[in-house]
Amino acid sequence: MCGIVGVLDLKGRPVDPSWIQAMNDSITHRGPDDSGSYVKQSIGLGMRRLSIIDVAGGHQPVYNETKTVWVVFNGEIYNHLELREDLKRAGHQFYTHSDSETLVHLYEQYGIEGVSRLRGMFAYALWDEKAERLLLARDRIGIKPLYYSRVGGRLTFASEIKAFFHLPGFSSGLNPSALQRFLAYLYIPGPETIYRDIVELPPAHTLVYEQGRVTVQRYWRLQYHSQPSVSFADWSERFLHQFRDSVWSHLISDVPLGAFLSGGIDSSAIVGTMALASTKPVLTFSIGHDGQSSFQDERAFARIVAQRFQTDHHEFVVTTDIKDLLPKLVQCFDQPFADSSAIPNYYINQVTRRHVAVALSGLGGDEIGGGYERYLGMLWAELFRRLPVPLRRLLGEQWIQLLPDLASGHPGMSRIKRFLASAQKDTADRYADFVMAFLPGERDRVLSRDFMNSAKPDLPEELIAEVFRSGQADSLLHNLLLCDMQLYLPGDLLTLTDRLSMHHSLEVRVPFLDHPLIELMAQVPAEYKTTLWSKKVLFKHAFKELLPASILHRKKLGFSVPLGLWLRTDLKGLMCELLSRDSLKRVEYLNPVEVERILAEHVAGRTNHENKLWGLMNLVLWEQQRAIR
Repeated sequence: MCGIVGVLDLKGRPVDPSWIQAMNDSITHRGPDDSGSYVKQSIGLGMRRLSIIDVAGGHQPVYNETKTVWVVFNGEIYNHLELREDLKRAGHQFYTHSDSETLVHLYEQYGIEGVSRLRGMFAYALWDEKAERLLLARDRIGIKPLYYSRVGGRLTFASEIKAFFHLPGFSSGLNPSALQRFLAYLYIPGPETIYRDIVELPPAHTLVYEQGRVTVQRYWRLQYHSQPSVSFADWSERFLHQFRDSVWSHLISDVPLGAFLSGGIDSSAIVGTMALASTKPVLTFSIGHDGQSSFQDERAFARIVAQRFQTDHHEFVVTTDIKDLLPKLVQCFDQPFADSSAIPNYYINQVTRRHVAVALSGLGGDEIGGGYERYLGMLWAELFRRLPVPLRRLLGEQWIQLLPDLASGHPGMSRIKRFLASAQKDTADRYADFVMAFLPGERDRVLSRDFMNSAKPDLPEELIAEVFRSGQADSLLHNLLLCDMQLYLPGDLLTLTDRLSMHHSLEVRVPFLDHPLIELMAQVPAEYKTTLWSKKVLFKHAFKELLPASILHRKKLGFSVPLGLWLRTDLKGLMCELLSRDSLKRVEYLNPVEVERILAEHVAGRTNHENKLWGLMNLVLWEQQRAIR
């Protein structure tokens, strides 16, 4: 696991090695074990290395036999041993045992199309001296990040946005569309970033610069085409076989590894499969909550799994004392980002890194298996909207909006309100309502009049509508899964996982997002995943011999924090400080009157605005850090 940076001068001017050094130093946390660079005339490549495979001999950049092809690489290639043997038979000579060298010879053998043969998580840059060609590539799902910019006659790239600030003449002008998208989703869906001149290379894409031209192309596309001719029992068997293969492939490492364990189906299945494949106890790590926040605590379930598989188990209790943590979180992401699960994720990465350098995570199981409550809500809404209007009103479509929020801060009441308010909309608009923080009218009110008059209007919900119109999914549920695979997963969850794990120099692997497993699950009929009454139907059947019923049929809590409660109690002072009139003066594009209204409603318990307020708090903190950069 590493971080990479680079500069290509498009006018043939020499690259200053100090630029590469400064960019590299800014992401030392991604690779504290080693660093390397290649600077020659108009091209410069740099990398920081966290040594996992071939610890002694895997120094980067790597090169081919004639030192005319060079690569810097971030990630892991899980099929590198098979690729290595094929390439050796084709006559290629290797000088290391690292997976990164595979990329050089794969390019020599197959050219740019070689990327489609990779199985793993990756972002890499390859320079071909003879062809004067730069190739950037990112994995299929977006597990590893890669950003680029083309300004001032230079094409630059980096694993994290912070590296660009170490280049001379870099402009930090804001992107108004990205700001509107952040308020909608609380993350910024790629390829947009908060900076006008920085773009994210989309998942499953390559960028090639050659002969004065930049070309960005997709090399893989996920499509949902159900195969109902296969029985449920056969699908269960096929899934279990592919899942085991995925987990086993993710265990390759020359350093100690462990696993995150929440006690949910996904992480528990990974731990169980690891335990059956290991002769030593698996190291497992869990996060919990005490006191009023204990309704969000999952440690009891994690202990059941830890005891069943005799793991070496470690726990950590999250507290509300996060005033010093919050600025660190904001700094990790480089642009506005407001998923509150970053808090427990920060701590579990911190605790885990004290024991291992690699951890497996159950991330992705919900997206491929159908595990979110909102999927049930979308299916039920299809039935609800067919009821006669008088009956819907009797069931509370109007009066329930007047009920106060739950005092505990549990989001149940706000979910019911959102369900009822959105049930009558078409599927794409309804799902947008389900997943967005600030809806269109709310964004218009919270942004200042001057901003709205000067910025080009953006429609973040159109990103969801585009997925529904794409024709790449054959059912309502599959459209929802595709939305989350293309937006929520890379934009939120994988961004969160990468930045917080790399902040602690920990490599996190995600077996559920192994692309052969994803492709298999895309063929499983929707009714084998989620029904009106149950989520992850196939998973529960496939894992019934591996996991106890108390884990298979428990209620999902989610890896999060009781944010609504915290913002009315322990974090109320911090919230009021960050969203005060004096503080908002520094954020000219926010309307302080609307912010005050939202804050007052939440504190009074009338409406749960936890996500809106958390988004605004993180936005204000990000602006404070940007002002002193």
